[in-house]
Amino acid sequence: MPLAVWSLGHVLALTLMTEGAAPAETRIGAFVQSLADVSEAQRRFDVTFWVWLLSPAQAGGIDPARTIEITNAATSDRQYAVTTTTPAGSYSQVKFRASVRAKLDVRHFPFDRHTLEIHLEDAERDARSVVFVPDAPPNGRAPLAVSQDLDPQDWTIGALSLTTERHSEPTNYGDPTQPLDSEYSRAVLHIEIARKHSLRILLTLLLGTFMSAIVAFFAVLLPIQQSPPRYTLLSSALFVCIANRLLVDARLPAGSSLGLVDQMQLVTIAGLLLLTGASLALTNLAEKRWTPARATQWSQRVGFAWIAAVLVIELALVLAHRAAA
Repeated sequence: MPLAVWSLGHVLALTLMTEGAAPAETRIGAFVQSLADVSEAQRRFDVTFWVWLLSPAQAGGIDPARTIEITNAATSDRQYAVTTTTPAGSYSQVKFRASVRAKLDVRHFPFDRHTLEIHLEDAERDARSVVFVPDAPPNGRAPLAVSQDLDPQDWTIGALSLTTERHSEPTNYGDPTQPLDSEYSRAVLHIEIARKHSLRILLTLLLGTFMSAIVAFFAVLLPIQQSPPRYTLLSSALFVCIANRLLVDARLPAGSSLGLVDQMQLVTIAGLLLLTGASLALTNLAEKRWTPARATQWSQRVGFAWIAAVLVIELALVLAHRAAA
C-alpha cells in the first residue's frame, strides 16, 4: 500500500510512467523455511520464509527489499533484507516471519485440507510502475520451494505454486496522478496442506459424545421397574454430550458452517432425546397396560435399534465428508 510520504524513488517512478515507460517486470520467488501453528479457531498460521526479487534497472532505484510487504498478515517481522546491484538489475533477498490470516474451511474437519495463501505486494509502487512475474530459476526449479526439514505438526505438505495477479482497491489514496482506483501487482504463494491422523483426532475430540451414546444404550437395557437409575443415566449421557460440545466449540472458529463434528453431535443429542421419550412411553405402558417384562423387552429392542441407527448415520456422515474433503 502507498506510504504516507512519497519517497524519491516513487516520484521517479511516476515521472517514468508519465513519459510512457512500461511497468518494470520484477521477478519474484520464495522459499518456505517453517510452517507451524495452523489455528482453526483464529484462522491463522505462522510462517517463516525468504523472498527474492530481481528488479530491472528502469525500476527507478527503489529498494524492493524495503518496499515489499505481506498484505494478509496479522503480524509481520522483516528479519533480514539485503539488496545487491547486478548487471541484470537489483537483486534482493528478504526474510519474513509472520502470522498470516487464512480462510480455513472447517466443514470437513478433521478430514480437511486447505490451500494457505501469502499475498505479497510492493508498498510504494502500483501496477503502473512494477509488475511481478514468477521467477524461473535454472535447472527447471519452481519459483516456490519448501525446506526438506519442513514437517508441520498434524499436516502434510501438498502442491506448491506461485502466481501473480492484479489487485484493485476502491480508492486512489489521494494520488493526483491516479484518477481511477489503484491497482497493484500481487504475488501469491499457494501451499496445500492436508491433515494427518484425522480419524484419531475425531475419536479423541468426540470421546465424550461416543461415551454418552454407550451409557444411554446400557441405560435402556435395565429392567423397566428401575426407573431412577435409568433416567439418571440418560440425563447424565445428555449432559456429557452437551459438555463435549463446548470442547468442540473451543477448537473450531465461532460462526463456522455446520460441519462434520457438529452434525455428529447433533445426531447424538437428537437421538438421546428420542431415546428418552421412548423410555418414558414404555414406562407409562408398563404402569397401565403392559407387564413389566414385556415393557423391558421392548425397551431393549428399542435400545439395540437406536444404537445401530446412530452408528450407521454417523458412519455415513464420516464417509461422506471424507470423500468430499
